Amino acid sequence: MLPQAYLTDRQLEIWRLRSKRLTKAEVGRRLGITRQAVHDAEGIMLRKVEDALMHTADANMLDVRYIDRTRGILLGYSPSTRRRVMITFSAVNGVQTWHYQQPDCGACEWVERCRGRLIQEAAERDIEISDEMRELPPSELAHQIFARMVPGLSV
Repeated sequence: MLPQAYLTDRQLEIWRLRSKRLTKAEVGRRLGITRQAVHDAEGIMLRKVEDALMHTADANMLDVRYIDRTRGILLGYSPSTRRRVMITFSAVNGVQTWHYQQPDCGACEWVERCRGRLIQEAAERDIEISDEMRELPPSELAHQIFARMVPGLSV
């Protein structure tokens, strides 16, 4: 789903800049608004992002194990498949569901699509990935990226 379904264009711009770890004052200067306006918008945005993540987890019948609405990530567990599932929110990709423990990306026709979206997810969060990592199967690339986003999650 498009991110605009969740956040306004202004909120998406604030999200992008805050995802790059800019301070509220820096975001305000770049957008020509006050730090307080950024703060107020962020409070609304974070509730919307959390709602989107939780709704997606509920729709997929996941047990929520970890959520960070400021980074737009949720770690869930699927009792039916007994696997971990990541849900992310990004300004570029909107809400995405990643079957984190899917072992064989080679059997899927969307390998390049997933790899591209994972690279976008990393870029939006200022997570550096090497050229070698960009060639990994999406399941392995996801492990590398999400391990940097979720405390205690191993590669």
